[in-house]
Amino acid sequence: MIGVSIVSYYKSLIMVHLVPAVYVFGDSTVDVGNNHYLPGNSALQLPYGIDFPHSRPTGRFSNGYNVADFVAKLLGFKRSPPAYLSLTPRTSRQILRGLRGVNYASGGSGILDTTGNTITLTKQIEYFAATKSKMVANSGSGASSSSSSSVDELLSKSLFLISDGGNDMFAFLQRNGTASEVPSLYADLLSNYTRHVRALHGLGARRFGIVDVPPLGCVPSVRATSPDGGASRCVDAANALAKGFNDALRAALANLTASGALPGARYSVGSSYSVVSHFTAHPAAAGFREVASACCGGGRLNAQTGCTPNATYCSDRGEYLFWDGVHGTQATSKKGAVAIFSAPPQMGFAAPINFKQLVSS
Repeated sequence: MIGVSIVSYYKSLIMVHLVPAVYVFGDSTVDVGNNHYLPGNSALQLPYGIDFPHSRPTGRFSNGYNVADFVAKLLGFKRSPPAYLSLTPRTSRQILRGLRGVNYASGGSGILDTTGNTITLTKQIEYFAATKSKMVANSGSGASSSSSSSVDELLSKSLFLISDGGNDMFAFLQRNGTASEVPSLYADLLSNYTRHVRALHGLGARRFGIVDVPPLGCVPSVRATSPDGGASRCVDAANALAKGFNDALRAALANLTASGALPGARYSVGSSYSVVSHFTAHPAAAGFREVASACCGGGRLNAQTGCTPNATYCSDRGEYLFWDGVHGTQATSKKGAVAIFSAPPQMGFAAPINFKQLVSS
């Protein structure tokens, strides 16, 4: 159903902004270029970005657009808001009026500050706090209560998109974490995740669009390197780790809102896990031909080496679920965004409401 209806759905959209702005936090699933500006970081090169307008690498871990772009498009924007580290005084004008938004996401980051060596989620939220301070100062009356109230009103209607957690899971798997350590891992992740949500709420966020962790055992790099995986089999243990966290995250968010800790807040958890599982189990119905191998890379399942300028990459990218050993193609991001945005909640792609219901409330 998703594969068949996606074109007509996009064509039917009336391109008006459903929210004033989108503020994006997380990892490489939604990074649009912040990592390009980090000292010592190697910029992504073609074929990354080969299907982006003008075929250029932008810092997205994709052949084209990513999930942040397509969620923004569904909200009436041209693409994701710009990367925070790319901003200049000229490009900040709309942003300081509380319009369009900012993307703070950084590939490699995790829920835990110890995950990755990029912009931590804590730092991303600090960057947002700095943005808000500038918005208040720009609103006409300095830091007066009226200025702050007008900014808070805009923020309360904006979408705060968070997509994170996969790198924390990968780090646990790579160090061969044991089953007995999983409860402690979940506890650390959930205490930090809820701390981050509380911090954003304290800064004015009221609409949270949260994307959970995909079935990590089905990504090509995990299939290719595990003796339990392969072209016809996902790695069950990695999937169980991701699913257990996702279940605990939904429960934690429900408890957090029910407790009154987030007055005025609403949320939707877009299930990357359910979406990718659905595409993997029903590829033809979703419009995919290849769901196990990476489009760009090398070695077993084209996922044992990276997507470099000299790598082998497919020509039929719209029929591949995965672009490189970890990340989905532009086609996957597009179809996944539609699923979490508009599919009825009973389909399991978003809960307790979908993203469209979230921004319409």
